Amino acid sequence: MENVTAERVKELQAQGKKVLVDYWAKWCGPCKALIPRLENLETQYPNITFVKVDVDENQSEAVGLGIRSVPTIMIYNGETLVNRSVGANTDDVYKKILDTL
Repeated sequence: MENVTAERVKELQAQGKKVLVDYWAKWCGPCKALIPRLENLETQYPNITFVKVDVDENQSEAVGLGIRSVPTIMIYNGETLVNRSVGANTDDVYKKILDTL
């Protein structure tokens, strides 16, 4: 999973990509535990771009999106938000959503 800026996420969306965005922070224990699991899912969904955005380095975007807790996972189909979840869910929760894309 590439660590990207909020601007890069917007570029991917504008290109019509299917994107899973992990809004995370370096100090967040659940975030650190979730990243390897998302990287494993990334290998199972080659048609979906998996990226992570550090909320401390992209504060204005995090505030603009109303992110108050990390990890926050947002899944997009192009510019359309398909799902938003807070906290580290089970892999099955993410798979059910990704399977619909």
